[in-house]
Order: sequence, then C-alpha cells, then structure tokens
Amino acid sequence: MRAGLWGIFGGVALSISSVSVAMADPLEEASVRQVESQAPGARQVGAFLKGSEPKTDFNVVLEGNKCYWFSAVSSGKVEKIAVYLWAPGANMFTPRLTSERSESGHTTLAWCTKVAGMYKFQAKIEGSGQYTIGVFEKDAPKPVEAPALQVKEEKVPDFGMLCDKKAAAAAPGAGRLGDFFEGKGNSYGHDDRFDFPIMLDAGRCYWVIACGEPEKIKTISLYLWGPNNKRITEAKSDNAFPMLGHCATETGMFKFQAKITGGSGNIKAGLYFR
Repeated sequence: MRAGLWGIFGGVALSISSVSVAMADPLEEASVRQVESQAPGARQVGAFLKGSEPKTDFNVVLEGNKCYWFSAVSSGKVEKIAVYLWAPGANMFTPRLTSERSESGHTTLAWCTKVAGMYKFQAKIEGSGQYTIGVFEKDAPKPVEAPALQVKEEKVPDFGMLCDKKAAAAAPGAGRLGDFFEGKGNSYGHDDRFDFPIMLDAGRCYWVIACGEPEKIKTISLYLWGPNNKRITEAKSDNAFPMLGHCATETGMFKFQAKITGGSGNIKAGLYFR
C-alpha cells in the first residue's frame, strides 16, 4: 500500500473546459469527460490521484459546505474499481461516509461536506493496470431561507406532522432521515421551486413526501434527478401532499425539487426510507 498526501488546495481551481485543453494524459482526459455530464461547471481541485496497486490510501483536504465528485477511470486489465471516503479523524473502527463500487474500471463517488478537514480516501481495484482519479468541486446548494417573519403578524404552524402521517400511511415502518427541507414561495414568478441535494444508497427504497401550509398551499409537484443529472421520476398532485418514491440502484448524490403549482405560503418535505 502507498499513501498520497495533498496539500491544502490553496485556491487553485480549474474549470473542466480549461483542464481538457491543457491535458494530454488519456486517463486524465477520461476522468474529466466522465464528470462533465454528472456535475456541469465543476472545478478540478488538486492534482490527479494515480495508482496501480490493489489498495491505496490517500489523504485529501476538503473544504466545508462543498460538493465533491471523485471521478475514477482505469486502463489495462482493471476489472473492477471501488472507492471509499471517511470523515476527518477516522480510524479503523470508524464507519465510512460513503462508497461507490463498479463492475467496470470506472466510477464516480459524490459527497457534500459540512466541515472542512483532512478526509481519508481509498481506492481498490481487481485486476491489473493503472487508474487515475480526478477530484472536482462545486459550492453546495444553499438552504432556502424563508423571509424573516414578524411574529405578531404571522405565526407559521408546525405542519411537518402532516408529512409524517402521510409517510406512515403510504409506507408503514418507514423512518424520516434528518430534518425537514423547508421553503416559502408562491405559484407565480420565480419563487415557485426549491432544489435540495440528497444522498441515496443503492438497494434502499426512499420516499419524498411534501406538505403545504394548510389553507394557503393548494398544489405541489415533486421531481427527482439521479447522480448523472437526468430526471428519474416525478409526482404531480392535485393537492398539497404529493409523494414520490424511488428504489435506488446506485449510491450517489441525487436532487429533488419541490414546486408550488397552486397557492402561496410555506412548504416542508421529508425524506423517508425503509
């Protein structure tokens, strides 16, 4: 096993298009092309990671509140490749944050950070040959912040329980992952939709359930995109409680959008799994 250590990225970030022009290494070019369709506009950070041994550990410095894509490609007789990511300070007993396994010699792992630090990254291959991994970043989507409310004028009810009740009826035994996604807008103008990134694991079934503020939101639609930025499914409802389901066949960074199609007010959405 050999280990690589990146220095702090120091603000050197190249756009995908500028990197493509300057590179001559076929694997580096392939790494860039692979991520172009998954994260348009992503910037490459640091040098390419390279290796040929069955298992190699790398230490990578990642910034907080960023989304990263590790684009792995290979040559020769590499039959399979797997990549893993651990949080700063991880040891041999620490569960990894995420992983991506491929039955071919190429794959992409995506993760959005909350804290900056030295992350552990590992690559494993089956077969023999060289591999190259490029790391690309984009700013994490900013959470939607509702305008400050004057308490005396308006009190927003806690209607998240409506989403939980809908989930209990539609998918008995399903549990909610984390807090509710929230937004406030209306069905006209440019304030009608809200995008939220979510990490889904292969082999699990998920439900996104939205609920609108009673007597103010009439209808909501939901849309889901995969890690390749292609829309997977949608749910258009004639009420304020749409539900969208998806059983993930790959692990990665997905995105769902909640769109107010009738009314004006607050919305909440929960991610449930079973």
